[in-house]
Amino acid sequence: MKRLLFPFLLTVAVAGFFGYGYMTASQPAPEARVRASVVPGAEFVNVSTSVDYYREQIVRHPEVARNYVALAQVMMQRARETADEARYIPQARDLLDEALRRSPDEYHALVLKASLLNTLHQFEEARRLAEQLIARHEGHAYNYGTLVDALVELGEYEQAIAVCDRMLALRPGLPSYARASYLRELHGDADGAVAAMQLAADAGVAGSAERAWALYQLGTLYLNQSKPDTAAFVFNGILEEQPGYTRALVGLAHVHLVKGAYADAIRLLDEAYAEVPNVGFLELLAEAYKATDETEKQAAVVQKIREGFLAAEAMGENVDMEYADFLADQDEDTAEALLRARRAYERRPDHLHALETYAWVLYKRGRADEAVPFIERAMRLGTGDAMVHYRAGMIYRAAGQQAEAARQFEQALAAHLHVESRSAAREARVLGQALAPRGA
Repeated sequence: MKRLLFPFLLTVAVAGFFGYGYMTASQPAPEARVRASVVPGAEFVNVSTSVDYYREQIVRHPEVARNYVALAQVMMQRARETADEARYIPQARDLLDEALRRSPDEYHALVLKASLLNTLHQFEEARRLAEQLIARHEGHAYNYGTLVDALVELGEYEQAIAVCDRMLALRPGLPSYARASYLRELHGDADGAVAAMQLAADAGVAGSAERAWALYQLGTLYLNQSKPDTAAFVFNGILEEQPGYTRALVGLAHVHLVKGAYADAIRLLDEAYAEVPNVGFLELLAEAYKATDETEKQAAVVQKIREGFLAAEAMGENVDMEYADFLADQDEDTAEALLRARRAYERRPDHLHALETYAWVLYKRGRADEAVPFIERAMRLGTGDAMVHYRAGMIYRAAGQQAEAARQFEQALAAHLHVESRSAAREARVLGQALAPRGA
């Protein structure tokens, strides 16, 4: 699941959620207070009223750039809260473009644009703009968060750690703790990742969207450690604070899938997707249908995933890496997958998943020997990603390195591969046993 959801969760939820102030009024502030309220990371309590208010302000005062920025901020909040990027992100982008057309140096418009560039996977541009904004205002922690996200997505992990440390020193809180958690997870520190995300959740306001997001991440971390009951406790807690929160429903569906309660998993995933048709929710649904041998339904879900990628691309999002990974998993148009995977790797040669995807596509093209150095680079931080170890096992096996393949399958199973894919876990178990030395 993380392979489709991760870009959305990091670059929308993390990059866009957090700043240095929160709106607490349920009604839009009067004009005298609007300027103070247009703060990247602020949360509008009454979204629909805010939309109406700022649309009216744009009609009355079309020359005021701040009104476009505020409405763009509301749209980005809606994208975060609903996971419906396709609906809200293009609106936010157009509003920011209009604000900058009217006032090219409008600071808050530039800050939000940098976040939006991350959302659209335009990480190089996000990095350049974030660095410019930091040079302009060194004490604004929000820009450090945008820079951390861009550096992570470019595979510059050590620099990301340094910037995150600076952000923590400037403003410890939910956004900085959440990023620290993810960097710890990348470096294989699962317990440290949980501790940091717990701090992030504790720093959030009860009932707020950003706290719900942090708790969802915390539950997912527990689930990845094969603690489904703890994860379910967290997800149910989110629903007590925010009934109907779609990511919590998806989290509970994942718990059911891990436990083999496929009907319950499918019911919750259908409910979440009906509320918010986000492509990231569908990978689990495809896995559930695969587990129940409902091949026609699985094929229909896979088609929706494919359409989702194309829609994201039409929106301006760079999905080369994700789409290449998808095509390779489907054993479909691997020539196109190779083109996209190579392009993603050349753009981000040190990014763990770009390396993994390129290796996986090379393997699918029958070039396992060439794939080995790339999959080894993808494991260099000792992240302990079960799916990476599974794929490494498949690559080593095809390359004739049977002992190493068996070791990788063992590591994948020890890292709870069944949480991400029960079918891959079954295959890893069978192949690992076949490759194990006799008497072992």
